[in-house]
Amino acid sequence: MVKVLVVEDEDTTRLMLERRLTWAGYRVRVADSADDALAAVGGAFTPDVVVTDMFMPGGSGLSLVTALRADPGCAELPVIFLSGRALPGDVSAGRSLGATYLAKPCALADLAQAIDAAAGATTDELEDVVRRRLGDVAGVEEEAERAFTARLLRTFVAAAPAGLAALERAAATADAAGVEAAAHRLAGGAGTLGADALAAACRSLEERGREGDVADVAAAVGTVAEQLARTCEVFAGLAEELEEDVLVVEDPAPVA
Repeated sequence: MVKVLVVEDEDTTRLMLERRLTWAGYRVRVADSADDALAAVGGAFTPDVVVTDMFMPGGSGLSLVTALRADPGCAELPVIFLSGRALPGDVSAGRSLGATYLAKPCALADLAQAIDAAAGATTDELEDVVRRRLGDVAGVEEEAERAFTARLLRTFVAAAPAGLAALERAAATADAAGVEAAAHRLAGGAGTLGADALAAACRSLEERGREGDVADVAAAVGTVAEQLARTCEVFAGLAEELEEDVLVVEDPAPVA
């Protein structure tokens, strides 16, 4: 699990980043100033990536990175700047220190991609991709948003057996229009919720149905069935996690 230190002085933004990155599968520690960040890095927590605001009272993100680069143990630590008001000179200065720059507001998927690139990690796992897609599409911060997101996942899982059965029936009878319609329905929900491999397999079948090329689609339907089973397993697990309200942080641990 990639460890991320988030440095942000504004409380709402800091909490939002902590929750979304935790939801996306990272181990997250937060700091509200450059000094607290340096204390965290010098303590028991060793981050793989630092995500920091560029301008903070009591010490800028640039001063934080300069201090990190001066420490042999942190000289190569990847840093990502998040800022909504950085001037070109500030961005240039950050990049000269080897940092990446992203503008606020930043989509969870874009931030996750930057973190993974900096840490040398991959985001190919279905659960990780789904978490990040849902973090942008449905939201995972407020109770109502979590409940709605869980309902979306449960709705897909509940409808999946009927959708697959319709696809299998159409394929067995070489019903091109039926294959197209059933694959289209499965692809839509899968793509929206982040199951991109399942969506791609369904769209391929949808295209074959549209073209009337359904004489031998058994193998393709079998692939959809396998991916659908895995997707439903992941969706059900994430729905349960959301319903348990595991993202509520009542007493955040101190940084130092």
